[in-house]
Amino acid sequence: MHRSIRVAVTAALAAGVGLLGCSGSTDPGDEPADDLRARVLAAGLTPLPEAPIYPVENPYVESRAELGRLLFFDPILSGPMDVACSTCHLPRLGFGDGRQFAAGAGATGLGPERTEPGPWPLRPMPRNSPTVFNIGHYGRGNATPTSNGTMFWSGSAFGLEDQVLNPIAADNELRGTTYAKPVAVDSVLLRLRAVPGYLDRFRTAFPEVVAASGEAPENVVTHATLRLALAAYLRELRTPRAPFDLWLAGDDRALSDRQKAGLELFVGDAGCAACHTGPLLSDFSMHVIGARQEGLGRDTTRGDDLGWGEHGGTPYSFRTPPLRQVGATAPYFHAGTAATLLDVVRFKNAGVSAHASVAADRLSPRVRPLGLTDSELDDLVAFLMALTDSVTVLEPLFQAPASVPSGLEVPR
Repeated sequence: MHRSIRVAVTAALAAGVGLLGCSGSTDPGDEPADDLRARVLAAGLTPLPEAPIYPVENPYVESRAELGRLLFFDPILSGPMDVACSTCHLPRLGFGDGRQFAAGAGATGLGPERTEPGPWPLRPMPRNSPTVFNIGHYGRGNATPTSNGTMFWSGSAFGLEDQVLNPIAADNELRGTTYAKPVAVDSVLLRLRAVPGYLDRFRTAFPEVVAASGEAPENVVTHATLRLALAAYLRELRTPRAPFDLWLAGDDRALSDRQKAGLELFVGDAGCAACHTGPLLSDFSMHVIGARQEGLGRDTTRGDDLGWGEHGGTPYSFRTPPLRQVGATAPYFHAGTAATLLDVVRFKNAGVSAHASVAADRLSPRVRPLGLTDSELDDLVAFLMALTDSVTVLEPLFQAPASVPSGLEVPR
């Protein structure tokens, strides 16, 4: 579906919220449906906006987003030319990889079957690979979407354009040991300039650059145009048609009774909406929740991960993860220590630290025992599953292309 059609659908959903008071329908044996919707909206849970917030330097250009899609799925961006961005962000795995820790250069295979990287210094990444769904709607310190939202588990970058080239230079992501970190992006640019199919597409996607600087490869395929193209694609990976959105727009049958009970808990006794709010159900702030630490840890803190503390913030605090598409993006938490959503809600229900270095008095004040029953936890999981849009993700934009201009094998 073209972007214009998707925007129209999202607008219709958003407009529907304003008409909810006219439906007059109720949930059997429950409060009036519109009363629950009013409380949900009051808690800040809303549909996606009609479109992402585009930075001035990178407005929506269809040819630019299509170029970014090809680049995202092309191993030409990696040192060994056998790892693409999509290796760790596979569409069939919710734009994650289904692994506890992502495995970039030096590994083979895809998804949970991918091998461990090696030899040293090639190694697994220290954190779980986050999905890139709806990344163009991220907030920065709050739930309001912005063009420079908080990226990564530790909030170490702001905005898509600020972070998309980082994996190219990381040895355990795309670079491997093929070339040195300072020349990684330049090395990839030289490759791209030598591929006629890419050169033509860069010229089409950036006519203003051609007009100002000419058609020479070194003028058109640059650090700036590469990051703009990749960001342009990622910004369009929006999922506005989850059952929850349909229910917000007035379709009382879009959620089951169990999902509505879970939603009641989410905005009520479970207190989830205190942090999981806004259109992406995240406040994009940093919290210490005491999730268990596993894996190699960060290079600066072997065997450990300070999260935002690595960048001067509160130690062991991590960004609240967005919850849209959460049913498709297991495992969970920064170190991938929760295999299922039921594991997640059980941990939250316990309200205690599972991290050896995080004492109870260091936890966020919002972390507390909830006292929910097993049936209520099942209700919460049922609601969380209703945040997954299984319709929009069938569009071509969300699929790997049949081929890429480099001729390399596309990860699928």
